[in-house]
Amino acid sequence: MRGLYILTALLGLLFSNLAVAAFNQYTESEIDLMWQVYKEQRPEISKQQTRERLYENQFLLEYAQKNMPELVERQASVGFSTHYHVMRYLDNLFIHQLNLTDKPAKTGLEPFDKHWLKTNLGQYPLNGQYSDDQIKQFNAIKLNLFENSMTLYEFIAPLSMQTRFRLHQGDSDLFKTEILKHRQFILHLKQADAVLQTQQLSLPHLYSIAMGDILRPSIQSWLGIKGIMHVDSPVLTRLESTVTSAEIQQYYQQHKERFHYLKSVKAHGGEFTEREAALAFRKQAETSSIQHALKQLNQPDIYTQYKNHLTREHKRNWAVQFAFTQKPQQLSEVIRSPNGLWVVVMSYDHTFGYFNANDETVRYQAKKAIAIEKAKSSYQQKWLAWQTHHGVKL
Repeated sequence: MRGLYILTALLGLLFSNLAVAAFNQYTESEIDLMWQVYKEQRPEISKQQTRERLYENQFLLEYAQKNMPELVERQASVGFSTHYHVMRYLDNLFIHQLNLTDKPAKTGLEPFDKHWLKTNLGQYPLNGQYSDDQIKQFNAIKLNLFENSMTLYEFIAPLSMQTRFRLHQGDSDLFKTEILKHRQFILHLKQADAVLQTQQLSLPHLYSIAMGDILRPSIQSWLGIKGIMHVDSPVLTRLESTVTSAEIQQYYQQHKERFHYLKSVKAHGGEFTEREAALAFRKQAETSSIQHALKQLNQPDIYTQYKNHLTREHKRNWAVQFAFTQKPQQLSEVIRSPNGLWVVVMSYDHTFGYFNANDETVRYQAKKAIAIEKAKSSYQQKWLAWQTHHGVKL
């Protein structure tokens, strides 16, 4: 009975709205288990670092559940739900750490063919969002395929937008694959309950750990302390708006080297209609000098119009831009220009300058850097306060 109770309780957690989790005091066995998991990706990680990560994840999860529940529910509107990712995480844990490998039964899947899917799901909504009528319709269809009764809507709602679209198109193989994934998880969940009882491992704790690991990057990005490509932090946006001119000036003085730029270069270069001629020129320049090669071939220097002294004011010219990108005293490779010619250049005497403290580039970069510093400081204060509140000693 206990196994059935645990199964029912955890599945209820998996397929219901998220509630704020109670504080978990992890056992040494749970920390040891996750230490083994983390070492697969980071062999150098210590047990103490594992302990810190698990509690920090719990802090992050508690904060997110209170302040950004929509992120906890689903990290991206087009992606799989967090519940779905938790199932996959735990199933992988059961297989690789507890050696649970039984395969789920494939019986009872015959009716769910292309016709069944297209009939019951209908057209996929253009905006990817189901209407109330569609949800009601899908909830009326019972899937008696698992030990826990589910409706069609409960089954497909956690799936990604692309997966649901394919199901609406009648991809019955994909539908059956998702059913088997769910069956496998339930099978392993039941087996794991019996195994974990003897190892001081808690299924609810593992659920919390899985969710924390899955959401950690998104939450930290939301808080502005870690960056994720194409993800904006509302915390950083707010903090940037609070940065004062005095703070920018102070930051500029403390980090002036970050705001230097290449002000001017001296350069020589040749331009050719044929690539072979440019290659021959480059080879000759390697054995002598680029100036000597230009003279020997009676080849015009493409920078003569600037007296070979190039500044940022000249950078609208592609050849000047190219010279600014080169390392000093090194011949460039043979590059084709936008107008179809083949170019070889060399720059030298690189001169650097500093942006003015009131330059827009300085203000933009300083605001972002100061906001990140403030975000990290705020994060540390909240993290330490959470440890004190829960009596966590790391």
